[in-house]
Amino acid sequence: MHEVPGILQRCKALLLDWLFISAYLSLLAAAASALYFLAWGGIPSMTAGQAQLTAALTSVVPVTAMFSALEGRGRRASFGKQRSGLAVVYTGSPSMGSIIRNVLKFAPWQLGHMSTINGIYHGFDTPLSVICLTLSVLLAGTYLAMAFGRRDGRHLADMIAGSRVVRGS
Repeated sequence: MHEVPGILQRCKALLLDWLFISAYLSLLAAAASALYFLAWGGIPSMTAGQAQLTAALTSVVPVTAMFSALEGRGRRASFGKQRSGLAVVYTGSPSMGSIIRNVLKFAPWQLGHMSTINGIYHGFDTPLSVICLTLSVLLAGTYLAMAFGRRDGRHLADMIAGSRVVRGS
């Protein structure tokens, strides 16, 4: 039986993963800004749909794919988990489990993007903005409460994916 990691170990992994994602997003912003200004002389105007696709395909989708690959094979750990001595174990297929886990885990981020972009284009009091923001906050809050409140440390995405974060494997 694998040992459930402590709160400090989980927080360390979360912080390191957040720093990694922030570094990626900073590089992405720098590269996109350079491209926009060198190629087009400024940020091109986009429709709301184009902005939604751009945000999803340059941030949430690549990060989800990267974390799915890292947690679904090899050490079965994201960058933060590797450096914190943690790993993810699965009851079924690690590849499929990691995809399910990470799509669900990063869903609040995507919902937040959807709410914000819709709000910028159509107003923050529109039903889509309010619904996406509410779902984003509720999901993120549920994940954190479950991960830090349950004895086994599993959150909703772990339960659906058949996964569990454990001390090194």
